[in-house]
Amino acid sequence: MLITLFSTFASETWSVGAILGTGILMGLVLALVLSSQRWLLWYLLGGMGYWLAVETIHSLLSYWSLLSEWHNYVAAIGISWLPLSAWVLYRALRYEDLSRTVHKQRKLQAARYIEHTPVYDDDYQPRFQ
Repeated sequence: MLITLFSTFASETWSVGAILGTGILMGLVLALVLSSQRWLLWYLLGGMGYWLAVETIHSLLSYWSLLSEWHNYVAAIGISWLPLSAWVLYRALRYEDLSRTVHKQRKLQAARYIEHTPVYDDDYQPRFQ
């Protein structure tokens, strides 16, 4: 993939469409860099990094296994989703544990206060008695 990309830049003859397309793409990226929406570039770079990881896993699977190209891509994408699914599972289990703890704390706080009873500080002095 990268060899194809670099060979495109190194070629002597560019068509008008290639020059126009590259110019528009570079102009849009430059406009994004100069705008206040600069954070969108991280999504662009993250997507490229993710696909580079998928391609790496795919090439390793192609080297090690006897599966077809299509099955190797499917397996590579599945393998690349494993860290995400582990993180989501961790967060879900952690949130469930936290939500139980928060629920217990709220029950204890609710049991401490009786309804229609005013809440005062420890140093409260009423004005009239």
